Amino acid sequence: MILLTGATGYIGSHTWVELLKKNYSVIGVDNLSNSSIEVLDQIKVITGLNPIFVEGDIRDEELLKQVFSRHPISHVIHLAALKSPLESMANPREYFDCNVEGLQTVLGVMNESGCTKLIFSSSAAVYGDDVISPISELTNPNPANYYGETKLLAEELIRSKQNGPFPIKSATLRYFNIAGNHQSGLLKTKPLNASHSLFSEIESVLTGDKNALEIFGADWDTPDGTCIRDYLHVSDLASAHLDVINTLDKLNNSFTINLGLGIGYSVKDVIRSYEEVADVILKTRIANRRVGDVAICYANIDKAKELINWLPQKSLNNMCLDSFNTFNVVRF
Repeated sequence: MILLTGATGYIGSHTWVELLKKNYSVIGVDNLSNSSIEVLDQIKVITGLNPIFVEGDIRDEELLKQVFSRHPISHVIHLAALKSPLESMANPREYFDCNVEGLQTVLGVMNESGCTKLIFSSSAAVYGDDVISPISELTNPNPANYYGETKLLAEELIRSKQNGPFPIKSATLRYFNIAGNHQSGLLKTKPLNASHSLFSEIESVLTGDKNALEIFGADWDTPDGTCIRDYLHVSDLASAHLDVINTLDKLNNSFTINLGLGIGYSVKDVIRSYEEVADVILKTRIANRRVGDVAICYANIDKAKELINWLPQKSLNNMCLDSFNTFNVVRF
């Protein structure tokens, strides 16, 4: 059985769907601080299965011990974390407590229970801003915000657990920008706390929550003057976790891989694609550059292709269309 933390969040819920579709037994844990219990109904409709869920916090050691004692956990997919770079700078103690000490609690209970396989959700934020794209796993980490720092500290903590009586065998996944939604349009996990990703900002304009989409700088050294980023469809990311499970079971060692599309798209590219596939016009406004932004950031995903035999299947148009389609289905 797989323990999935952060299970009702955006990435967690999509990963849960993919696991159930492939007949994995999954128990999800989430404290619902940034997600809704209604996600369970959505997962049931899509998969035809009742998800097994425990409401609770990964920092609750006794709760985790109960989960491990009641279920034969073989793998942990650890997604639970706080994830706002801006918020992390204002609340470093909270971010350390959740992202690092929370992981420490998970690892401790895994060790006591004899569970040795961990798939960890890291981030491209560990690389920082002053890097040259495409970014490979050999790039020296240099986080530009405390969120990225906590992810790097978490990676180091996992490495420290790779020796001992119950050595952890781990896969560390450095996510780039995740976008889109399940193609059915039925799985919409809107965070309770504001997300400021480009796709979430576009959705805010479409729902009328914002008057215009802010473009932070139109004079960058790129072909159209706007920042270039790597966007990966959330379903491609979710399916990668299944390939990681298979690879982790076969290998005798731990590994770290980037997960992205491996292609950079500008802000204007995304806007153009969204307008085309959704047949909408997005009102935009040019704003000042944000501190810490860089012109170009995208992944080298060769290692993921070779090691876990994974390739993204969905295009930027798919991400935009699947994002838009969530506005045109019955809500739960």
